[in-house]
Amino acid sequence: MDIRQSYEVPFSPATLYAAWVSSDTVISPATAMDIDPVVDGHYRLIMAMEESTAVAEGRFLKVDPTRNLRYTWEWNADGEVSVIDVTFTETPAGARIDIYHGGFSNFQSVDSHAGGWDSYIEGLTEFLARR
Repeated sequence: MDIRQSYEVPFSPATLYAAWVSSDTVISPATAMDIDPVVDGHYRLIMAMEESTAVAEGRFLKVDPTRNLRYTWEWNADGEVSVIDVTFTETPAGARIDIYHGGFSNFQSVDSHAGGWDSYIEGLTEFLARR
C-alpha cells in the first residue's frame, strides 16, 4: 500500500530542498528536528506534547540536492518502516512536489499519513512565506 501525492507551491526547488533538509524547519505539530541529509545520514522528527512525546525517524537512502530525496520512515519505533521519495520539479509558478510514500501494512496508516502530508505541505508553505 502506498501514497502518491503532488503539490504545486510558489517556491523554487532549491528553496524547498533547503527547507526540507534543515533542522531549523520545524512544522507544527513537530517541536524539534535533527537531520543529517547525506546517504545513510539520519533524521529525527520530535513531537513533544504535554501528555507524550512522539518520534519519527529514519535514514537517507538517496540525496540529490535540489531534486530528490529518498529516506525511510518509522513512527515511534512501531516496526512499520516505510519509504518516502520526494521529487522537486521546477514549474512556471514555482515547483511541484511529488511524494511517494510506500510500504504500509494497513489502510489506517495510509489514511493518516496521506492527511499528514497535506498538513505538512500546508505548514511548509506557510513557514516559507513568513521568511
